[in-house]
Amino acid sequence: MTPVVLAFLEQARRTPDAVAASDDTGATESYASLARRGCALAAGLQSRLGTDTGRIVAIAAKNHVEHLVALIGVFLSGHTWLPLNPRSARPLNDGVRERLNPALLICDTACADCITTDASTLWFEAGSPDGLNALSSDAGNWRQPALAPDHVMSVKLTGGTTGTPKAVAQTQDMIATVVSDLVSVFALGPADTNLAVAPLSHGAFHLLFPLLTTGGRQVILSTSGTEDVLDTMEREGISIAFMPPTLINKLVASGEARPDRFPALRQLIYSAAPMPPAQIEAAQAAFGPRIAALYGQVEAPMAITAMTAAEMQPGIRLQSAGRPCPSTQVRIKDPGPDGTGAIQARGPLVATRYLTGEPFPLDEGWLDTGDRGFLDDEGFLHIRGRSREMIITGGFNIYPAEIERVLAGLGGVREVCVFGVADDYWGERIEAAIVADPHVSDTALGDAVRAAIGAVAVPKAWHRTDALPRNAVGKVVRRELAERFSAAAA
Repeated sequence: MTPVVLAFLEQARRTPDAVAASDDTGATESYASLARRGCALAAGLQSRLGTDTGRIVAIAAKNHVEHLVALIGVFLSGHTWLPLNPRSARPLNDGVRERLNPALLICDTACADCITTDASTLWFEAGSPDGLNALSSDAGNWRQPALAPDHVMSVKLTGGTTGTPKAVAQTQDMIATVVSDLVSVFALGPADTNLAVAPLSHGAFHLLFPLLTTGGRQVILSTSGTEDVLDTMEREGISIAFMPPTLINKLVASGEARPDRFPALRQLIYSAAPMPPAQIEAAQAAFGPRIAALYGQVEAPMAITAMTAAEMQPGIRLQSAGRPCPSTQVRIKDPGPDGTGAIQARGPLVATRYLTGEPFPLDEGWLDTGDRGFLDDEGFLHIRGRSREMIITGGFNIYPAEIERVLAGLGGVREVCVFGVADDYWGERIEAAIVADPHVSDTALGDAVRAAIGAVAVPKAWHRTDALPRNAVGKVVRRELAERFSAAAA
């Protein structure tokens, strides 16, 4: 497949004057100007880092057009993008940077507090091209890099039961597969306008190139405030958008979403967390029959399975994650009597290695997703649960061990276990069972987690107990705690 960033340049030659992207600062880039600025930044990066491909460039930025320019510049330089989450606390991003040792950090001035910077940090900001232009060279100096299918386009972090992040090598072929499949499944083209409201560093990234390679338009929003999102959807004629269920639920709860406000909307896609049928039905009432779904993970980004708005029918279908995308095979390994087993995926979407050296979970070419579920008679995948301990809350992956490490370091805390409880709003609600001295307040516990990791990781409930349940070999039984406290709350 053609690397997606080169396919974007081809599209820019076909439709140079079409609007490629705009944001809520008023910034706008045509296809021609976005391509020119991307090539100029790439030339500047090649001058700094050389033309040998694959050095890591970290970007810490919020949502705006300049962030998009930075992404395209890195991709055109032939180097590798490392996204840093602007919503994460500084210690977490510093740890990522220390482990992966990027050659360069490009930082949004609005993200100065999310990572430790130094004299070598390159700065830019929303609404102004000056920062990236200062890093750029003449676009004519850009040299097209050799982008082989296995060239690492981006490094994305994930984690397992230990909570230690792993760095997934996402290749050109993987991202090209995502783009090809999303264009095919959702019939994307030049008439489409995408709302990028989720972080560009995460889920929103995957809908950039499906439109940038087909002539569509991006509207990039820096806020997820209800009024801002709904007004932008209405004013800009948004036809497609990705949002985590928490944001969709917030928009529905406002009472301001009505189908007649969004006549252009075709596919409002949720992913990153499950969405109960009752919430899907409420979203369909608010937005019309336009709710769609995607299922993926960092090792197989975004597009293992998909369900279009037309397929999102009442009944059992609402409990499904959709059918396998065109390039991916899905199987259930070792199914039990009810058909439930380990969900595995295979195809060019699937990564093959971690840059941090851990064994990759491939089973004769099949990726073990860590999830369990079954395929129904129509080929729709139903996810029963996760076999890992990772908590997905509000669309973010949270690792209990990270929270536990923070809390265990506080004076007066003797034991702690963090777990997820099913929640209609968050998908999973983070809670913690703790053995601590009476003087240790819930506020102090929450403040420590917020400072070390971020607000999204702060438990919603603290359960004081005399001791944590342990099995015969002395390990804390996390599931027992989750069941006990979820039953008590019922």
